[in-house]
Amino acid sequence: MANSERLRLNKNQHVVKNLLSKGDDKKVVEAMMQVIEYMGTRFPLKDMGYRLDYVDRITLRELIDIISSYETRFEFSALTKEGSFIKPDGGILILKKEDDPTFQRIVLAVEMKRQGTNDQRALEGKGKQSQGNAIERLGKNLIGFRSALQYERITPFVCFGWGVDFAPGSSILDRVITMNEFYPLNRIFVFKREDYAPVSMFFRSEEWDTGELYATMMEIAETSVRYYIF
Repeated sequence: MANSERLRLNKNQHVVKNLLSKGDDKKVVEAMMQVIEYMGTRFPLKDMGYRLDYVDRITLRELIDIISSYETRFEFSALTKEGSFIKPDGGILILKKEDDPTFQRIVLAVEMKRQGTNDQRALEGKGKQSQGNAIERLGKNLIGFRSALQYERITPFVCFGWGVDFAPGSSILDRVITMNEFYPLNRIFVFKREDYAPVSMFFRSEEWDTGELYATMMEIAETSVRYYIF
């Protein structure tokens, strides 16, 4: 199945989310499609024996298999449920080799989080609500990807956050900074720094548009492919 066909099939992911989140997911998937099209023209992956697959989830077993493939770590916990998976909002790009079914490397993992409705509640004359837990939900996925990329020099993970909770001066941004190992926000980080693994965390109050998502995602994906192949 072609990557563009996979993307079309996955456009209806996360059907239980609210309309705003659905809009965010659609933008991210559209940006992913543009990234894949760009990568197809930028690199002759097929001629080099590689391909890029887009998936909307990755199982914990697959993450363990990636870690095991480096033949460095050999001790893992048994999974309670073999089908358990991680499902980032924007999906995952995985580099695979046509002649080696065991080879898979994460090129790009994308999250999109909206948090904060107090601006709308104020317009409605309602009181403030406590800040939500969208950021906390990032933690599990980020830990999983960092673990799978432990033996690489890159961590191609990006999160785009928007909403009133991410306005300048909001204390919740400190949670994000902590999650990013105290590295700056709103900067692209692909390669590890000083034995840490910072990732690209972009947060603001205004909504993101598809062009902005694409520009950042494309840079991270291209850097990753260059790292793995060249």
